[in-house]
Amino acid sequence: MVRALVLTAAGSSSRMGGTVKKEYLPLEEGGVGRVSVLSSSLHTFLLTHGFSYILITVPKDGESLARKTIDADARIAEALSSQAITLSFTEGGSTRQESVRRGLVALESLSSSNPIDTVLVHDAARPWVTEATINEVIAATERIGAAVPGIPSIDTQKEIDASGKIARHLERSRIVSVQTPQGFRFAELLAAHLKAADDGKEYTDDTEIWGRYAGDVQVVAGTRENKKITFQGDV
Repeated sequence: MVRALVLTAAGSSSRMGGTVKKEYLPLEEGGVGRVSVLSSSLHTFLLTHGFSYILITVPKDGESLARKTIDADARIAEALSSQAITLSFTEGGSTRQESVRRGLVALESLSSSNPIDTVLVHDAARPWVTEATINEVIAATERIGAAVPGIPSIDTQKEIDASGKIARHLERSRIVSVQTPQGFRFAELLAAHLKAADDGKEYTDDTEIWGRYAGDVQVVAGTRENKKITFQGDV
């Protein structure tokens, strides 16, 4: 089974309020080289030894800085040296949807002689993902076609209307917050993304695109530690 990873790191980090992209911020862990949010996310996927292709989406003219950030973490070179992985970068877009689509198109070109079966899409700003979660998503994806980690909602959820009034009371026991990595059959996700690019709707994650154009998505157990860094206080 040929697997690929799209690691999304093309966003502007505008909600962080600083001058450094959140993916390039240092993390206090390990003590080996300079461990960053980006390198920590990448390293966990490398530990699984499950991928043939890893593609990182970056801002325009951002490949050099991304490579420098990754190379500063001594663990990455060591992990790559023991595996046959094609690690590449591509310019993302103005939205996450566009960035993922560009990543998938780039992967299709890279893998023409060794077609990809399964692809995982992960937010690089989730540096605390675990190997167990990654492997759970892979297993469910290859069994069912698409999978995503989710955690039960703690707060009671409500749907509101345009004026801010509660329009629907949702059943908390059936509500989950989904995370990444999100896993899919590669060819079908690429086809779904190409259709979604022309339908005039903006999607917030890939399971929504898959659900509209490809089929069902299985939810597997996520972890509360697999948080996404969005604000300064999250680091």
